[in-house]
Amino acid sequence: MNTAIMMASAIFVFALGFRFYSKFLALKVAKLDDGKTTPAIRLNDGKDYVPTNKWVVFFYHYATIAGSGVLLGPTLAAQYGWLPCILWILTATCLAGGVHDFMVMFLSIRHDGKSIGQIAKMEVGKISWIAVTLATYFMVIVAIAGMGTGLIAALMHNVWATFSVATTIPISLFIYAYARWIRKGRFVEGAIIGLFQLILLLLIAPKLNEIGLLSTFDLGKEQLILLIALYASIASIVPVHVLLGPRDHLSGLIKVSVIALLVAAIFVAHPELKMPPVTEYAVSGGPVIPGPLWPFLFIIITCGAISGWHSLSCSGVSPRLVSRETDIRTVAYGAWLTESAIAVVALCLACILFPGDYFAINVNPNVYATLKMVPVELPRLSEMVGMNLQGRVGGVTSLSISAAKLLSSLFGGETALAIWYQFSIVYIALFTMPIMDHGTRMARYFVQDAMGITSAKPRKWWISTISLTIVMAFLWAYLLYTGTIGVIWPMFGMCNQLMACIALIVATSYILKNLKPIYGWVTFWPVLVFSLATIHGAFLKITNELLPSGTIPALVQTFIIVFFVMLLGAVLADALMKWFRIARAKVLMMFSHITMT
Repeated sequence: MNTAIMMASAIFVFALGFRFYSKFLALKVAKLDDGKTTPAIRLNDGKDYVPTNKWVVFFYHYATIAGSGVLLGPTLAAQYGWLPCILWILTATCLAGGVHDFMVMFLSIRHDGKSIGQIAKMEVGKISWIAVTLATYFMVIVAIAGMGTGLIAALMHNVWATFSVATTIPISLFIYAYARWIRKGRFVEGAIIGLFQLILLLLIAPKLNEIGLLSTFDLGKEQLILLIALYASIASIVPVHVLLGPRDHLSGLIKVSVIALLVAAIFVAHPELKMPPVTEYAVSGGPVIPGPLWPFLFIIITCGAISGWHSLSCSGVSPRLVSRETDIRTVAYGAWLTESAIAVVALCLACILFPGDYFAINVNPNVYATLKMVPVELPRLSEMVGMNLQGRVGGVTSLSISAAKLLSSLFGGETALAIWYQFSIVYIALFTMPIMDHGTRMARYFVQDAMGITSAKPRKWWISTISLTIVMAFLWAYLLYTGTIGVIWPMFGMCNQLMACIALIVATSYILKNLKPIYGWVTFWPVLVFSLATIHGAFLKITNELLPSGTIPALVQTFIIVFFVMLLGAVLADALMKWFRIARAKVLMMFSHITMT
């Protein structure tokens, strides 16, 4: 099996999903109607609500939802073999993840562009609104910790990559200044210039290091966590248009360009998959993430199949730009398919490594010594990039070296391997950093909205902004510092999937109340599958690993998992009462109609 066949098969399945299933959602389930005026037109204020071209919204939405989770999940799940991973990605993407994004955006548009929390309050009840608010806050904490773990491992004592990632901050400020004062409004133009600046700095970084100018960037785990937490806190408070907006233009440009380059490289080079279709760890549990294929495959792949994180972007943000209801099909479902294509690319890259090399990178060296494996190319690759790659867990390092192998085989040969490796780390960092700073800001917004705190009262707003930001950054930094990838990533996967289940329960409530009740199964069957897998995985993780360890970090992690399951239970109970009232009202109406006739 080679990667080109896998990639082509995925594109074919995604095309079928868009052609048929998204059409079914649009025509039968949601009954999209261009005769209904969207909030972007009805509430057009030239700021938040702006009617925008479908393809502009598509690329904006894609850049918003595409985080590093979709890269890291399939990379870590490759421990089970490529066959179960690709089957689950293709199936869940079309029938669950796409449904989630489509329905949440549809609901937001039908509710004046409101957030999923506000929609939950209107369609289910106050309990669900409180649960969604709390779930959002905790999910952001766990998401940042989960995606940050691999990035920290890749940047530790890696002067070249750390410097290059750090330069994206002044480059983003340059893009802002360029579009503000030099070429007013030309953010894309500024982002293109910024991309060339980033590439130039990446290329000259080794020379700067040779003369001792980059010694400051030789950082350990604790220093990296502290600096990243400090950056995310400041970035989440600074006005969006100054730093995060310009950085999003830069990262969006790189995301689209590099993923297109990787897909093209897969088709041109079509390397063979070295990982077996199914490994022995499918039954016994893997050394990368402990636990057997069921239920941990679904938990580990997480964003590659469905993402509760998207319920935040698909409501309250992108819906305020959609000009016609029928654009939802392209913007929500289409962007999700595009992101899932990244998951397939990540799986291909993970599986072209020799198993001995893949596990050597992604498993703690002490554990790897017990696996009776021998690295094949890793010693040579480590020498070529100038650092020991073994034991750099979290998925970022293995993904970066695999991408570097693929790209250097077509561009530059082995002499360019180190450059491609460091560039790949920067690429993944640009997926991760928006989760950290936007996530910190987003969680603060949700809590402030719930507490009724607005900028109309500046003193109260500033106190809450600073205090909530500090608490938020401390919590995810604590998880980053005390957790391991074997615990943090599954915890993120569980919270992410439970958040998706909560959003789908809200969608089911809307369908039962306003549309054909039979179509409620379209949104509710994923709730059954994902919640069952997640709760089962949570039970195994807590009883087999966390509670036996007896440490304070393990107890904190146990609390978060149990609390999230309780939030799902609260929303489901609230929804069941709502569904019972809806069913009773419809039965009474039916009997009333029969009596009258």
